[in-house]
Amino acid sequence: MFNDEQPAPAPAPPPSSSSNLLFDGKQFERAPRPLYSSDLLPKPASYSSSHGKTSAQTQAPPPPSTHAPVPRHHQKPSKESKEPKPGQLKRVTVPRECLPRFLAIAKINTSLNRETCGLLLGKDRGHKYVVTTLLIPKQHATSDTCAMEDEELVLQFTEERSLITLGWIHTHPSQSCFMSSVDLHTHSAFQRMLPESFAIVCAPKYNPTFGIFRLTDPPGLQIILGCNAQEAFHPHPDKPIYTDADREHVYLKDAHLEIVDLR
Repeated sequence: MFNDEQPAPAPAPPPSSSSNLLFDGKQFERAPRPLYSSDLLPKPASYSSSHGKTSAQTQAPPPPSTHAPVPRHHQKPSKESKEPKPGQLKRVTVPRECLPRFLAIAKINTSLNRETCGLLLGKDRGHKYVVTTLLIPKQHATSDTCAMEDEELVLQFTEERSLITLGWIHTHPSQSCFMSSVDLHTHSAFQRMLPESFAIVCAPKYNPTFGIFRLTDPPGLQIILGCNAQEAFHPHPDKPIYTDADREHVYLKDAHLEIVDLR
């Protein structure tokens, strides 16, 4: 997946897991609320509403069609290309060392069957976005949830360094690599604010061990934003809801990565 020279096969949707970076399952009995504070998200782009869900339950396997098929012979943009054409996503570069270093940080939690989550922060370079920082917030986790604590510390960090949230990363310590319904609602809060936002799911016990995803747009983003289901884990229409972002606009690059652990 992270090979920016040859596209890898799209992962098949497997059994379930979920991640909630801000709230744990005890709060889900209340009225639905966004998973993320708008202060932590990028500046508004083209969408204006979100819908979050939280839970610590186990989800039934997602329908096969929720993962959008991607053309096998994708031609990546020329490195010389600058400004994206109207309607195109900006290129996002991610330091190649991000994945192995995050997995090393998450190793203890993974051995205890607990999720780990992090935020991928960076800069807008005009014609592209560049991930510069992996931020590990204070958090508490279970086998299928990861709740961020002390949100104000994250906000302070991003403001002091003028960083924006380009994506997020989390583990499925005992499940396979896919986007659960809770993950989809979590990511919709990012992508409605910044179309280029992406999610990295790490499943160290399965093959593939990781994937880089985004909601299709359309129809995935619109479906998730319009979903009013009250249950944390729930089915969605039998349509391609998410797809591989690393076959579209996210690329690995040999670059420096700053890691900040607030735990």
